Parts: sequence; structure tokens; C-alpha cells
Amino acid sequence: MKNIILMRVLVYPILLAAGTVFVMGMSGCGTSGMSGVVNVRPDGQMESRVKIDNRFLYSNIKFTDLRSTFSGDLLVAHASMISTKNAALDVQYKFRWYDAQGLEVAPDAAPWQPLKLYGGDTKGLQAVAPNPSVKEFKIEIRYTQ
Repeated sequence: MKNIILMRVLVYPILLAAGTVFVMGMSGCGTSGMSGVVNVRPDGQMESRVKIDNRFLYSNIKFTDLRSTFSGDLLVAHASMISTKNAALDVQYKFRWYDAQGLEVAPDAAPWQPLKLYGGDTKGLQAVAPNPSVKEFKIEIRYTQ
């Protein structure tokens, strides 16, 4: 009986606190730079391809597809996202382009694009890389309120 009471008083709160810290760490609980999707590349490396700038958007937008193809020697990025919120969301998005060394290519080549997402709405986004040196992409989403 003493062992059960000891576990309830000492062990359970420690396990609960450790579990909370683990879940918060895994969910990206900072307010900027949160990753919405983690992809596994063919070489087995994982990378984050989505950056969402605030907690509200992070919890109300989910990406259902992220992929790239080539059209000639230019990378074409495809992204599908869904709003899990019942009301409309006004957001902006921007594709970022990276070369084989992971360096950003033409960071100011394209402006932020406005996008209105209605409740349960799914949107497909597509963009073409600015030049043939691009091998990877990321997409950023920000809330425009």
C-alpha cells in the first residue's frame, strides 16, 4: 500500500512533467519558425519544408502534400494545404529556393502571395524555381490578420 501511495505522490508527477516537456519539445512550441511538415528525402535524411510564423496558424493549417518535379532543368514545387478552422483565414505564402549546398537562391525574387482559406478549404500551391541551380524548396506561411 505504501508503494502505491509513494508512486502516486512522487513518480506520477515526475512522469507527467517529463511527458509534457517531451511533447512541447516535439511540437515546436516557439512562436516563430514552427515546422508544419517533416519530409523524408530519398536519401533518408529528414528536413522541414514548411515554416509557419505563429501558433494560431500552426494549429489551423495542415499540409497534406509537398513534392517537387522538374520541368526541363527548373524545379517545380507543389504544396497542398487544408484549413482546419471553421472561419476564413487570410494568410500569405512564399516559396524559398535552395541550391545543392543548401544556400538560398534569389531570396527576393518573388513577393509574398496573398491567400484566403475558408473553413475546411484545400488549396494547391505551385511555383517554379527562378533558375536551374535550385534543387530544394521550402514554403513559408504568415498570418495577415
